[in-house]
Amino acid sequence: MTMSKEPVVQFGVFYVLLLPGVFGFVPSPTNVSVVCHNFVNVLYWNYSKPTEQLKFSVLVKPYESASRTVDTSQTYLDISSYSGDVGDDYFVSVTAHDGQEISERASIRFTYSKDYFNINTHKYKCSLDFPAVNTSVHKHMIKASFQHPFMLHKQVTLNGEFVYTITHDERKFLYSCFEVEELCTAEIYLNQSAAGQRVELKFEGKIAGIHSYTYRNVSIPRQTPETDNTGIIAALLGGGTIVLSIIIGFVWLLWRKWSKIPKMPHWCIIPRQYHTMLVSQPEMTDISPVTSQGPPSSPVEEDCKTVLTLDGSVIDHPEVSAEDMDFEDSGSFGRSSDYDSPKFLQEMSPGDSTEGYGPRPPVL
Repeated sequence: MTMSKEPVVQFGVFYVLLLPGVFGFVPSPTNVSVVCHNFVNVLYWNYSKPTEQLKFSVLVKPYESASRTVDTSQTYLDISSYSGDVGDDYFVSVTAHDGQEISERASIRFTYSKDYFNINTHKYKCSLDFPAVNTSVHKHMIKASFQHPFMLHKQVTLNGEFVYTITHDERKFLYSCFEVEELCTAEIYLNQSAAGQRVELKFEGKIAGIHSYTYRNVSIPRQTPETDNTGIIAALLGGGTIVLSIIIGFVWLLWRKWSKIPKMPHWCIIPRQYHTMLVSQPEMTDISPVTSQGPPSSPVEEDCKTVLTLDGSVIDHPEVSAEDMDFEDSGSFGRSSDYDSPKFLQEMSPGDSTEGYGPRPPVL
């Protein structure tokens, strides 16, 4: 019995000596995960026994390029700069280091590209948001526009054709655009029954094997906000034409009325003072009329027999003989006065008489 106990005691002592060494191993990180969204990739993990000397080593190994190793004392790490090729597949492992001791690694795989994704090996799905969509409602149609993904993220992998679909009323419409275009645009035609309802649109896109999607709800008013201005323009043009016609007709009537007023030479209008002097002179009944021997008067001369004065009154202009006109044109030195006429006796009152000047004798 004594001999049989010695091997057991020796084995127990060996086990006790070995136990501290076994429990002295560095535990591995747990719950390793990655949040990968819009090409921002952050790795997380947990650790149960942190120490002052503890640090973690993260290995990022792409499928198509060289691997990188990064050390940190935190339980998370932003690995976006080490996984910049958004179309690649990445294997990531984390190990704990406590002094000279190293734990076993804990690893995951992630990718944005659906070309690499395997549901058995890729526990986490990376997502890319569909670009922000602007919508506007027009007559029987919705217009949608958004930026190309390359213009938003500046990733070389995204420099290509962006193929996307829009699903509306259980119908799917296919579109595409390139990065050189300013905006990606699409027109979604609506049924007449959509007026006054809320329409749901689903956008799904794919570029470099990366999928993205979003939803938009658009309210369709009963009267579309786009107004047809053709009727308004026609009404304005018609109204303007009518007003212009009225103005032209009014001006034409004024012109016709004004043209009927007889025109008169300016020399037929005499000052008011001269008109007063002519009116104040007594009529010379004793002077015999002199008949003009000249040619017949023109219409202007006939009109000037009736003179319009500046005060608006009208007087009859006496006829002037050709001899008088010739005499007047000869100048003031040859002009005779009333004092050259022969004297005659004029009776003022019964029994009284006085001398006066009579009319000039006719010129022979």
